[in-house]
Amino acid sequence: MNCKETRALFSEFYDRDLNQKICEAVKEHLTECQECKEEYKNFRKGLKILKKLRLLEAPRNYMEKTQRH
Repeated sequence: MNCKETRALFSEFYDRDLNQKICEAVKEHLTECQECKEEYKNFRKGLKILKKLRLLEAPRNYMEKTQRH
């Protein structure tokens, strides 16, 4: 598995949505490729940050105001 293929699978790998054979190939690549290992580490950090963000509610009349313009 090359870097491009591995990086394309980060999301599925993180979510554990890969079959065992592909999952093992991604794991193997991440142990051998320092660049992809670092990229995956940053991918995970980004997801953790996103999960911590709170959702903001739009003001009550937001839709009315945006439809007028």
